[in-house]
Amino acid sequence: MTDSVRIRDEIADSESLAPAVTRAGAILDALAESSGEAAGPSELARRLGLPKSSIANICNALAEIGLVRRIGTGFALGRKLAELGGAYLASVDQVQEFYEECRILRAGSEETVQLAILDGLEMTYLARHDGRQPVRLTSQIGRRLPATHTATGKAALASLDPADLDRRLDGMDALPTMTEKSIATVEGLRADLDVVRERGYAIDDEETVEGVVCFGVMIPGRRPGEGPYAASITLLKARATDERVPLLIADLHRLAERLTDPLRADQRPGRDGSVIRR
Repeated sequence: MTDSVRIRDEIADSESLAPAVTRAGAILDALAESSGEAAGPSELARRLGLPKSSIANICNALAEIGLVRRIGTGFALGRKLAELGGAYLASVDQVQEFYEECRILRAGSEETVQLAILDGLEMTYLARHDGRQPVRLTSQIGRRLPATHTATGKAALASLDPADLDRRLDGMDALPTMTEKSIATVEGLRADLDVVRERGYAIDDEETVEGVVCFGVMIPGRRPGEGPYAASITLLKARATDERVPLLIADLHRLAERLTDPLRADQRPGRDGSVIRR
């Protein structure tokens, strides 16, 4: 399910006190899915199931404040969003520290390393370190992926309180999939999360992209109600040798430890993915 379809369904089901704001958010999400291509009011109305006149009015208002920009008869995301996104990332302490720490990872610095935060049942990617490999994996900052088959997502989900996990999965049976190897059922996900807790890290073995493997660990948030975060190392499966994988896992745990707030020494990420309270 795409973000625009999901938000369209949420709009239909919600009783928003500010419907224009809700619709503006849906428009921005739909434009984000367009990969930089402009979309006109007619197309946006079709995708979101909203009146064309309402879409046009909201887009014009968003253009006036720089959240979208006009391209011919259509609209695309505006530069103001980059400013807002940058302001948000500047408030996340772990982001700057993430880049500093990734550069000194012994083995992981050569690969793609990412930092993401759990939001419902999706992971939003906040930072990416590009390794030194000639073949780089494409992954955009700000991208949202299902938590149910990504390494970052499974690491974060495995750390949740059981009641919180049950709440997020309530009413779900089938899960979104991206490859033939993606976990497709809640039962399968729960079994995998049990393994993550026991093993101490999560694995995305070609569940997101064929030929690509990813390892992830959880990182606690630093403020009440924040996170959990997760860090991952992604590489071509051909490079995930028996000799190299343990080095990458060790780097991930080292990174997680360094990104955990030293002032909260009583809450460290355990090797089973949970938060250790001392």
